[in-house]
Amino acid sequence: MIPFPAKNPGTLTGPGNNTYLFDGAEPALIDAGVGHATHIDAIAAHLGGRALVRVLVTHGHPDHASGVPALRSRWPGIEVCKWLADSDPGWRPLRDNDRVRAGDRWLSVVHTPGHAPDHVCFWQPDTRDVYCGDMMTATTTIMVPPAAGGGSLRAYLESLQRLVALQPATAWPGHGPVISRPVERIHEYLVHRAERERQVVACLDAGVIDIDAIVTSVYTETPRALWPAARLTVEALLEKLREDGRPTYA
Repeated sequence: MIPFPAKNPGTLTGPGNNTYLFDGAEPALIDAGVGHATHIDAIAAHLGGRALVRVLVTHGHPDHASGVPALRSRWPGIEVCKWLADSDPGWRPLRDNDRVRAGDRWLSVVHTPGHAPDHVCFWQPDTRDVYCGDMMTATTTIMVPPAAGGGSLRAYLESLQRLVALQPATAWPGHGPVISRPVERIHEYLVHRAERERQVVACLDAGVIDIDAIVTSVYTETPRALWPAARLTVEALLEKLREDGRPTYA
């Protein structure tokens, strides 16, 4: 497997997206990037005139999927795959536990909703590598939007537990460096989310029910540029509390 940066740095993407090329009999790329020519040219140079056969998309957010048209333009016969894509012409639909060919290996599809309803990870059981998209990163937490944005905090927490059950040795995220102890990282995430929930419940108990006021109280160490994302995270947490039967007054 060879990482190829997607060349799209930004506030939410950090240095930019990671894409991963599996070379071999059926060259395959995990995630499509955004279509930057330098990204596609680098992949083409490595393949040396051979075709990219397949793209495996972890989820439909633009930084992971919008490069598909440019990849199709370079390799017109390419197969593009994502979760339950029946309504999207030209896409191969993926389902939970499907096996897909990547280079000379087989990867298993693991449905991991929460960050997005169509989010999947790709699991390589022989090496215990997981290609985890936006399930986790080595350096930051993951933004989980409320239901209106396609997110679900409850589903995300359940998806993290599903990854723990796999006991991966290495996680290759959609952003940032490789995660060498993914199970430890997931436990850190679970502790962090529980602490955020405790902080939000404390705000509610103190009569602070306005979402922006909760963000101001809870995210004191977060740069203000990221507060819009924090607001969505609080909305998602309030939805989970309501699902748990906890009045939120919001």
